[in-house]
Amino acid sequence: MAAPTPPITQPTVGRSVTILTVGGLVGLIVRYPMLFYMGMFDMHAYYDWGKKALESSLPSTYHGIYFPFQYQVFEVCAWIVATSGLPFFLVFKLSNLVFDVGSFGLLVFLLKRQGSNPAYALLYWLHPWFLSVFSLGYIDFHFTFFVLLSIYLLRRDTARDYILAGIPLGIAFLMKPQAQILLIVSFLYGVFHYARTRDARPVGLLAFPIFLFLGYEAYFTMSQFSESGYDAARDLPLSYLNVTNVMPALNAQMPNIWYLIAYFTKAPSDPIFAISDQIELLPGIPAKYLAAAIVLWLLGLYSSRVAGAVAQSVSDKFVSMFGFATVAVPFLMTSAHENHLFLGGVFLVLFTAKPLPLSLKVASHILLIVQCLNIYGLYGQHPRWLARLMRDAYAVSYVPVAYSVISVACFIVILTSIWPPHKRHIASRGPAR
Repeated sequence: MAAPTPPITQPTVGRSVTILTVGGLVGLIVRYPMLFYMGMFDMHAYYDWGKKALESSLPSTYHGIYFPFQYQVFEVCAWIVATSGLPFFLVFKLSNLVFDVGSFGLLVFLLKRQGSNPAYALLYWLHPWFLSVFSLGYIDFHFTFFVLLSIYLLRRDTARDYILAGIPLGIAFLMKPQAQILLIVSFLYGVFHYARTRDARPVGLLAFPIFLFLGYEAYFTMSQFSESGYDAARDLPLSYLNVTNVMPALNAQMPNIWYLIAYFTKAPSDPIFAISDQIELLPGIPAKYLAAAIVLWLLGLYSSRVAGAVAQSVSDKFVSMFGFATVAVPFLMTSAHENHLFLGGVFLVLFTAKPLPLSLKVASHILLIVQCLNIYGLYGQHPRWLARLMRDAYAVSYVPVAYSVISVACFIVILTSIWPPHKRHIASRGPAR
Protein backbone atom coordinates (compact mmCIF):
# COMPACT_ATOMS: atom_id res chain seq x y z
CA MET A 1 0.00 0.00 0.00
CA ALA A 2 1.12 3.54 -0.67
CA ALA A 3 2.17 5.66 2.28
CA PRO A 4 -0.40 8.23 3.48
CA THR A 5 0.09 11.82 2.41
CA PRO A 6 2.03 13.65 5.14
CA PRO A 7 0.36 16.71 6.68
CA ILE A 8 1.35 20.01 5.10
CA THR A 9 3.21 22.13 7.66
CA GLN A 10 3.18 25.94 7.82
CA PRO A 11 6.65 26.37 6.22
CA THR A 12 5.59 23.99 3.46
CA VAL A 13 2.46 26.07 2.87
CA GLY A 14 4.59 29.20 2.61
CA ARG A 15 6.93 27.58 0.11
CA SER A 16 3.97 26.32 -1.93
CA VAL A 17 2.49 29.81 -2.12
CA THR A 18 5.82 31.22 -3.28
CA ILE A 19 6.32 28.48 -5.84
CA LEU A 20 2.75 28.87 -7.12
CA THR A 21 3.12 32.64 -7.42
CA VAL A 22 6.42 32.48 -9.28
CA GLY A 23 5.26 29.56 -11.44
CA GLY A 24 1.99 31.33 -12.18
CA LEU A 25 3.82 34.42 -13.43
CA VAL A 26 6.18 32.30 -15.52
CA GLY A 27 3.21 30.54 -17.10
CA LEU A 28 1.61 33.86 -18.02
CA ILE A 29 4.87 35.12 -19.50
CA VAL A 30 5.25 31.95 -21.58
CA ARG A 31 1.65 32.19 -22.82
CA TYR A 32 1.79 35.88 -23.72
CA PRO A 33 3.64 35.57 -27.08
CA MET A 34 1.46 32.57 -27.98
CA LEU A 35 -1.54 34.90 -28.14
CA PHE A 36 -0.24 36.76 -31.16
CA TYR A 37 0.04 34.08 -33.80
CA MET A 38 -2.52 31.91 -35.53
CA GLY A 39 -3.03 28.43 -34.15
CA MET A 40 -4.11 25.35 -36.05
CA PHE A 41 -6.71 25.52 -38.83
CA ASP A 42 -9.68 24.68 -36.57
CA MET A 43 -9.54 28.26 -35.30
CA HIS A 44 -10.98 29.43 -38.63
CA ALA A 45 -13.97 27.15 -38.06
CA TYR A 46 -14.51 28.48 -34.52
CA TYR A 47 -14.62 32.04 -35.83
CA ASP A 48 -16.82 31.13 -38.78
CA TRP A 49 -19.38 29.34 -36.59
CA GLY A 50 -19.51 32.22 -34.12
CA LYS A 51 -19.74 34.84 -36.85
CA LYS A 52 -22.61 33.06 -38.62
CA ALA A 53 -24.51 32.61 -35.35
CA LEU A 54 -24.00 36.32 -34.62
CA GLU A 55 -25.16 37.46 -38.05
CA SER A 56 -28.14 35.09 -38.31
CA SER A 57 -29.10 33.02 -35.28
CA LEU A 58 -27.81 30.00 -33.44
CA PRO A 59 -30.63 27.61 -34.44
CA SER A 60 -30.43 28.54 -38.14
CA THR A 61 -26.64 28.08 -38.37
CA TYR A 62 -26.12 25.23 -35.91
CA HIS A 63 -24.77 22.06 -37.54
CA GLY A 64 -23.30 20.12 -34.64
CA ILE A 65 -19.73 18.84 -34.17
CA TYR A 66 -19.63 21.03 -31.06
CA PHE A 67 -22.76 21.84 -29.07
CA PRO A 68 -24.93 24.96 -28.59
CA PHE A 69 -23.33 26.63 -25.58
CA GLN A 70 -19.90 26.36 -27.21
CA TYR A 71 -21.33 28.02 -30.32
CA GLN A 72 -22.55 30.87 -28.14
CA VAL A 73 -19.09 31.31 -26.64
CA PHE A 74 -17.80 31.52 -30.21
CA GLU A 75 -20.56 34.04 -30.92
CA VAL A 76 -19.40 36.26 -28.05
CA CYS A 77 -15.82 36.04 -29.33
CA ALA A 78 -16.98 36.94 -32.86
CA TRP A 79 -18.84 39.96 -31.44
CA ILE A 80 -15.68 41.12 -29.64
CA VAL A 81 -13.73 40.76 -32.90
CA ALA A 82 -16.36 42.82 -34.76
CA THR A 83 -16.47 45.60 -32.18
CA SER A 84 -12.77 45.77 -31.28
CA GLY A 85 -11.11 45.14 -34.65
CA LEU A 86 -8.68 42.73 -32.96
CA PRO A 87 -7.44 39.68 -34.90
CA PHE A 88 -9.89 36.83 -34.39
CA PHE A 89 -7.21 34.36 -33.26
CA LEU A 90 -6.10 36.78 -30.51
CA VAL A 91 -9.65 37.07 -29.17
CA PHE A 92 -10.21 33.31 -29.24
CA LYS A 93 -6.89 32.62 -27.56
CA LEU A 94 -7.69 35.23 -24.91
CA SER A 95 -10.91 33.35 -24.20
CA ASN A 96 -8.81 30.22 -23.78
CA LEU A 97 -6.55 32.10 -21.38
CA VAL A 98 -9.48 33.13 -19.18
CA PHE A 99 -10.63 29.52 -18.79
CA ASP A 100 -7.03 28.31 -18.54
CA VAL A 101 -6.38 30.57 -15.55
CA GLY A 102 -9.66 29.43 -14.00
CA SER A 103 -8.73 25.77 -14.39
CA PHE A 104 -5.32 26.43 -12.82
CA GLY A 105 -7.00 28.00 -9.81
CA LEU A 106 -9.51 25.17 -9.47
CA LEU A 107 -6.70 22.61 -9.61
CA VAL A 108 -5.02 24.39 -6.70
CA PHE A 109 -8.21 24.11 -4.64
CA LEU A 110 -8.81 20.49 -5.62
CA LEU A 111 -5.24 19.53 -4.77
CA LYS A 112 -5.62 21.11 -1.34
CA ARG A 113 -8.90 19.27 -0.81
CA GLN A 114 -7.35 15.88 -1.56
CA GLY A 115 -4.45 16.65 0.81
CA SER A 116 -1.81 17.10 -1.90
CA ASN A 117 0.75 19.82 -2.42
CA PRO A 118 -1.01 22.56 -4.43
CA ALA A 119 2.24 23.22 -6.29
CA TYR A 120 1.36 20.16 -8.39
CA ALA A 121 -0.96 22.52 -10.27
CA LEU A 122 2.14 23.83 -11.98
CA LEU A 123 2.39 20.49 -13.76
CA TYR A 124 -0.71 21.65 -15.61
CA TRP A 125 0.30 25.30 -15.90
CA LEU A 126 3.85 24.78 -17.21
CA HIS A 127 3.80 21.38 -18.91
CA PRO A 128 4.71 21.39 -22.63
CA TRP A 129 1.61 19.29 -23.47
CA PHE A 130 -0.86 21.84 -22.11
CA LEU A 131 1.22 24.75 -23.44
CA SER A 132 1.26 23.19 -26.91
CA VAL A 133 -2.52 22.82 -26.91
CA PHE A 134 -2.82 26.45 -25.83
CA SER A 135 -0.43 27.72 -28.50
CA LEU A 136 -2.37 25.89 -31.21
CA GLY A 137 -5.69 27.41 -30.17
CA TYR A 138 -7.64 24.24 -29.35
CA ILE A 139 -10.79 25.13 -27.46
CA ASP A 140 -10.64 22.35 -24.82
CA PHE A 141 -9.88 24.87 -22.07
CA HIS A 142 -13.50 26.05 -22.09
CA PHE A 143 -15.31 22.86 -21.16
CA THR A 144 -12.43 21.64 -18.97
CA PHE A 145 -12.99 24.59 -16.63
CA PHE A 146 -16.65 23.67 -16.15
CA VAL A 147 -15.84 20.00 -15.49
CA LEU A 148 -13.34 20.97 -12.78
CA LEU A 149 -15.84 23.46 -11.34
CA SER A 150 -18.41 20.69 -11.14
CA ILE A 151 -16.07 18.54 -9.05
CA TYR A 152 -15.11 21.52 -6.89
CA LEU A 153 -18.78 22.07 -6.04
CA LEU A 154 -19.12 18.44 -4.92
CA ARG A 155 -17.97 19.15 -1.40
CA ARG A 156 -20.43 16.97 0.50
CA ASP A 157 -22.69 14.02 -0.21
CA THR A 158 -25.86 16.13 -0.16
CA ALA A 159 -28.67 16.63 -2.66
CA ARG A 160 -27.89 20.36 -2.73
CA ASP A 161 -24.24 19.80 -3.70
CA TYR A 162 -25.16 17.29 -6.40
CA ILE A 163 -27.65 19.71 -7.95
CA LEU A 164 -25.19 22.63 -7.76
CA ALA A 165 -22.40 20.55 -9.28
CA GLY A 166 -24.76 19.61 -12.10
CA ILE A 167 -24.91 23.23 -13.28
CA PRO A 168 -21.33 23.45 -14.65
CA LEU A 169 -21.51 19.80 -15.71
CA GLY A 170 -24.58 20.66 -17.78
CA ILE A 171 -22.77 23.59 -19.37
CA ALA A 172 -19.86 21.30 -20.28
CA PHE A 173 -22.36 18.82 -21.75
CA LEU A 174 -23.64 21.61 -24.01
CA MET A 175 -20.11 22.43 -25.21
CA LYS A 176 -17.97 19.51 -26.44
CA PRO A 177 -18.64 15.83 -27.20
CA GLN A 178 -15.98 14.70 -24.73
CA ALA A 179 -18.31 15.69 -21.88
CA GLN A 180 -20.95 13.15 -22.93
CA ILE A 181 -19.05 10.31 -21.30
CA LEU A 182 -19.10 12.17 -17.98
CA LEU A 183 -22.89 12.14 -17.90
CA ILE A 184 -22.85 8.43 -18.66
CA VAL A 185 -20.44 7.87 -15.76
CA SER A 186 -22.58 10.04 -13.47
CA PHE A 187 -25.68 8.06 -14.43
CA LEU A 188 -23.94 4.71 -13.85
CA TYR A 189 -22.67 5.84 -10.47
CA GLY A 190 -26.15 7.01 -9.50
CA VAL A 191 -27.64 3.64 -10.46
CA PHE A 192 -25.03 1.58 -8.59
CA HIS A 193 -25.16 3.88 -5.57
CA TYR A 194 -28.94 3.59 -5.42
CA ALA A 195 -28.81 -0.20 -5.83
CA ARG A 196 -26.53 -0.43 -2.80
CA THR A 197 -28.02 2.23 -0.53
CA ARG A 198 -31.47 3.16 -1.88
CA ASP A 199 -30.12 6.73 -1.87
CA ALA A 200 -31.05 8.66 -5.02
CA ARG A 201 -29.21 11.89 -4.20
CA PRO A 202 -26.37 11.42 -6.75
CA VAL A 203 -28.94 11.39 -9.56
CA GLY A 204 -29.42 15.09 -8.79
CA LEU A 205 -26.18 15.67 -10.69
CA LEU A 206 -28.11 15.00 -13.90
CA ALA A 207 -30.98 17.39 -13.17
CA PHE A 208 -29.51 20.57 -14.62
CA PRO A 209 -27.88 18.92 -17.67
CA ILE A 210 -31.30 17.51 -18.61
CA PHE A 211 -33.02 20.82 -17.90
CA LEU A 212 -30.47 22.79 -19.93
CA PHE A 213 -30.64 20.39 -22.86
CA LEU A 214 -34.44 20.55 -22.89
CA GLY A 215 -34.24 24.34 -22.76
CA TYR A 216 -32.06 24.47 -25.85
CA GLU A 217 -34.25 21.87 -27.51
CA ALA A 218 -37.33 24.06 -26.96
CA TYR A 219 -35.43 27.12 -28.22
CA PHE A 220 -34.27 25.34 -31.38
CA THR A 221 -37.69 23.85 -32.07
CA MET A 222 -39.63 27.10 -31.62
CA SER A 223 -37.11 29.09 -33.66
CA GLN A 224 -37.22 26.73 -36.64
CA PHE A 225 -40.77 25.40 -36.40
CA SER A 226 -42.21 27.81 -39.00
CA GLU A 227 -39.70 26.58 -41.58
CA SER A 228 -39.14 22.94 -40.69
CA GLY A 229 -42.20 21.93 -38.70
CA TYR A 230 -41.71 19.05 -36.29
CA ASP A 231 -38.41 18.19 -38.00
CA ALA A 232 -36.95 21.14 -36.09
CA ALA A 233 -37.19 19.05 -32.92
CA ARG A 234 -34.72 16.54 -34.39
CA ASP A 235 -31.77 18.87 -35.06
CA LEU A 236 -30.27 19.09 -31.58
CA PRO A 237 -30.76 15.43 -30.51
CA LEU A 238 -29.35 14.20 -33.83
CA SER A 239 -26.26 16.39 -33.41
CA TYR A 240 -25.50 14.41 -30.23
CA LEU A 241 -26.35 11.02 -31.66
CA ASN A 242 -24.37 11.56 -34.88
CA VAL A 243 -21.27 13.15 -33.37
CA THR A 244 -19.24 9.94 -33.81
CA ASN A 245 -20.04 10.03 -37.53
CA VAL A 246 -18.44 13.45 -38.09
CA MET A 247 -15.12 11.74 -38.83
CA PRO A 248 -15.85 8.00 -38.93
CA ALA A 249 -12.22 6.92 -38.96
CA LEU A 250 -10.57 4.18 -36.97
CA ASN A 251 -8.09 6.76 -35.76
CA ALA A 252 -7.85 10.54 -36.19
CA GLN A 253 -4.20 11.06 -35.16
CA MET A 254 -4.44 10.09 -31.50
CA PRO A 255 -1.54 7.77 -30.56
CA ASN A 256 -3.50 4.78 -29.24
CA ILE A 257 -4.16 1.12 -30.02
CA TRP A 258 -6.33 2.03 -33.02
CA TYR A 259 -3.49 4.00 -34.55
CA LEU A 260 -1.41 0.84 -34.67
CA ILE A 261 -4.24 -1.17 -36.24
CA ALA A 262 -4.97 1.58 -38.78
CA TYR A 263 -1.28 1.95 -39.63
CA PHE A 264 -0.81 -1.72 -40.47
CA THR A 265 -4.14 -1.84 -42.33
CA LYS A 266 -3.88 1.24 -44.55
CA ALA A 267 -2.00 1.59 -47.83
CA PRO A 268 1.48 3.14 -47.40
CA SER A 269 0.47 6.36 -49.17
CA ASP A 270 -2.82 6.82 -47.27
CA PRO A 271 -3.24 9.09 -44.21
CA ILE A 272 -3.92 7.39 -40.90
CA PHE A 273 -7.58 8.46 -40.95
CA ALA A 274 -8.23 6.66 -44.25
CA ILE A 275 -9.34 3.50 -42.46
CA SER A 276 -13.05 3.48 -41.57
CA ASP A 277 -14.27 2.63 -38.08
CA GLN A 278 -16.69 0.21 -39.75
CA ILE A 279 -14.02 -2.41 -40.41
CA GLU A 280 -14.88 -5.71 -38.74
CA LEU A 281 -12.32 -7.04 -36.29
CA LEU A 282 -14.81 -9.69 -35.21
CA PRO A 283 -17.33 -11.26 -37.62
CA GLY A 284 -20.28 -8.91 -38.05
CA ILE A 285 -19.09 -6.40 -35.43
CA PRO A 286 -17.61 -3.09 -36.68
CA ALA A 287 -14.66 -1.75 -34.70
CA LYS A 288 -16.68 1.31 -33.66
CA TYR A 289 -19.28 -0.75 -31.80
CA LEU A 290 -16.75 -3.17 -30.38
CA ALA A 291 -14.82 -0.24 -28.90
CA ALA A 292 -18.00 1.34 -27.53
CA ALA A 293 -19.03 -1.93 -25.87
CA ILE A 294 -15.62 -2.32 -24.22
CA VAL A 295 -15.66 1.28 -22.96
CA LEU A 296 -19.17 1.00 -21.52
CA TRP A 297 -18.33 -2.31 -19.85
CA LEU A 298 -15.20 -0.86 -18.24
CA LEU A 299 -16.99 2.31 -17.15
CA GLY A 300 -19.79 0.27 -15.62
CA LEU A 301 -17.35 -1.97 -13.75
CA TYR A 302 -15.25 0.97 -12.58
CA SER A 303 -18.30 2.99 -11.46
CA SER A 304 -19.63 -0.02 -9.58
CA ARG A 305 -16.36 -0.40 -7.70
CA VAL A 306 -16.21 3.30 -6.84
CA ALA A 307 -19.86 3.33 -5.72
CA GLY A 308 -18.99 0.58 -3.25
CA ALA A 309 -16.06 2.46 -1.72
CA VAL A 310 -16.98 3.83 1.71
CA ALA A 311 -13.72 5.56 2.67
CA GLN A 312 -13.59 8.01 -0.26
CA SER A 313 -15.15 11.45 -0.20
CA VAL A 314 -17.69 12.21 -2.94
CA SER A 315 -15.20 14.62 -4.54
CA ASP A 316 -12.49 11.96 -4.64
CA LYS A 317 -14.94 9.47 -6.13
CA PHE A 318 -15.78 11.76 -9.03
CA VAL A 319 -12.14 12.71 -9.59
CA SER A 320 -11.46 8.98 -9.84
CA MET A 321 -14.38 8.21 -12.18
CA PHE A 322 -14.05 11.27 -14.41
CA GLY A 323 -10.30 10.77 -14.56
CA PHE A 324 -10.63 7.14 -15.54
CA ALA A 325 -13.25 7.92 -18.19
CA THR A 326 -11.36 10.81 -19.79
CA VAL A 327 -8.15 8.80 -20.00
CA ALA A 328 -9.75 5.53 -21.13
CA VAL A 329 -12.03 6.90 -23.85
CA PRO A 330 -9.31 8.47 -26.06
CA PHE A 331 -7.35 5.23 -25.89
CA LEU A 332 -10.18 2.78 -26.48
CA MET A 333 -12.73 4.59 -28.65
CA THR A 334 -12.34 4.93 -32.40
CA SER A 335 -12.15 8.35 -34.12
CA ALA A 336 -9.99 9.81 -31.33
CA HIS A 337 -8.20 13.04 -32.26
CA GLU A 338 -4.78 14.29 -31.23
CA ASN A 339 -6.21 16.66 -28.58
CA HIS A 340 -8.74 14.30 -26.99
CA LEU A 341 -6.53 13.42 -24.02
CA PHE A 342 -6.52 17.04 -22.85
CA LEU A 343 -9.08 16.67 -20.05
CA GLY A 344 -7.68 13.26 -19.15
CA GLY A 345 -4.26 14.88 -18.84
CA VAL A 346 -5.69 17.38 -16.35
CA PHE A 347 -6.97 14.51 -14.20
CA LEU A 348 -3.56 12.84 -14.44
CA VAL A 349 -2.20 15.90 -12.63
CA LEU A 350 -4.54 15.12 -9.73
CA PHE A 351 -3.61 11.43 -9.85
CA THR A 352 0.14 12.06 -9.81
CA ALA A 353 -0.26 14.25 -6.72
CA LYS A 354 -1.85 11.38 -4.80
CA PRO A 355 0.09 8.69 -2.90
CA LEU A 356 -0.26 6.24 -5.78
CA PRO A 357 2.45 3.92 -7.16
CA LEU A 358 5.55 5.51 -8.65
CA SER A 359 4.89 3.61 -11.87
CA LEU A 360 1.72 5.68 -12.39
CA LYS A 361 3.59 8.95 -11.92
CA VAL A 362 6.34 7.94 -14.35
CA ALA A 363 3.85 6.63 -16.91
CA SER A 364 1.78 9.83 -16.64
CA HIS A 365 4.79 12.05 -17.27
CA ILE A 366 5.96 9.97 -20.23
CA LEU A 367 2.44 9.86 -21.68
CA LEU A 368 2.00 13.64 -21.55
CA ILE A 369 5.41 14.23 -23.15
CA VAL A 370 4.57 11.82 -25.97
CA GLN A 371 1.23 13.59 -26.51
CA CYS A 372 3.14 16.86 -26.79
CA LEU A 373 5.56 15.41 -29.33
CA ASN A 374 2.65 14.02 -31.33
CA ILE A 375 0.60 17.23 -31.51
CA TYR A 376 3.70 19.36 -32.09
CA GLY A 377 4.83 17.06 -34.86
CA LEU A 378 1.45 17.50 -36.51
CA TYR A 379 0.81 21.23 -36.13
CA GLY A 380 3.58 22.89 -34.09
CA GLN A 381 4.64 26.35 -35.26
CA HIS A 382 6.83 28.18 -32.72
CA PRO A 383 9.68 28.34 -32.08
CA ARG A 384 10.17 27.61 -35.75
CA TRP A 385 13.37 25.62 -35.39
CA LEU A 386 11.74 23.26 -32.87
CA ALA A 387 8.56 22.98 -34.92
CA ARG A 388 10.59 22.08 -38.01
CA LEU A 389 12.54 19.47 -36.04
CA MET A 390 9.39 17.88 -34.62
CA ARG A 391 7.59 17.87 -37.97
CA ASP A 392 10.57 16.31 -39.71
CA ALA A 393 10.67 13.60 -37.05
CA TYR A 394 6.94 12.97 -37.33
CA ALA A 395 7.25 12.58 -41.10
CA VAL A 396 9.30 9.42 -40.50
CA SER A 397 6.59 6.76 -40.57
CA TYR A 398 7.77 4.73 -37.60
CA VAL A 399 7.90 7.74 -35.25
CA PRO A 400 4.11 8.09 -34.72
CA VAL A 401 3.97 4.30 -34.47
CA ALA A 402 6.54 4.49 -31.67
CA TYR A 403 4.49 7.25 -30.02
CA SER A 404 1.47 4.93 -30.09
CA VAL A 405 3.34 1.94 -28.65
CA ILE A 406 4.73 4.06 -25.80
CA SER A 407 1.34 5.66 -25.16
CA VAL A 408 -0.47 2.33 -25.01
CA ALA A 409 2.13 0.96 -22.60
CA CYS A 410 1.73 4.02 -20.37
CA PHE A 411 -2.06 3.73 -20.52
CA ILE A 412 -1.91 0.12 -19.33
CA VAL A 413 0.29 1.10 -16.38
CA ILE A 414 -2.04 3.98 -15.47
CA LEU A 415 -5.14 1.80 -15.82
CA THR A 416 -3.79 -0.90 -13.52
CA SER A 417 -2.62 1.70 -10.99
CA ILE A 418 -5.95 3.51 -10.62
CA TRP A 419 -8.24 0.49 -10.87
CA PRO A 420 -10.09 0.26 -7.54
CA PRO A 421 -9.69 -2.98 -5.59
CA HIS A 422 -12.72 -5.21 -5.17
CA LYS A 423 -14.11 -4.95 -1.68
CA ARG A 424 -17.00 -6.87 -0.25
CA HIS A 425 -19.87 -4.47 0.23
CA ILE A 426 -21.92 -4.28 3.41
CA ALA A 427 -25.39 -3.04 2.54
CA SER A 428 -26.41 0.34 3.88
CA ARG A 429 -29.89 1.40 4.86
CA GLY A 430 -29.50 4.68 3.00
CA PRO A 431 -29.06 8.22 4.20
CA ALA A 432 -29.83 9.13 7.78
CA ARG A 433 -33.12 10.91 8.25
